[in-house]
Amino acid sequence: MAAAGLVLAILGLIGGLIGFAVPVLSLIGFPVALIGLILSCVAMKRGKSGVATAGLVVGIIATVFTAITFFTCGICVLCVSAGAGALA
Repeated sequence: MAAAGLVLAILGLIGGLIGFAVPVLSLIGFPVALIGLILSCVAMKRGKSGVATAGLVVGIIATVFTAITFFTCGICVLCVSAGAGALA
């Protein structure tokens, strides 16, 4: 569980970093980072390990960073695409 949390947190962080260039990835990266953070928290409660601690730290960073890109770039893309659909 700790390894899965770390992997998902890293994928969420990558989605947040690339989310500025491809905003759709921030929409995908936010839930992935959040799930990675939750899995790492559960793994920390079951038993402390280095992988669980790393997953927790990366999960916190990924969740915060991806939330910023999600609410700035991701929501903007959704609004623009909805507006373009209304014009057609």
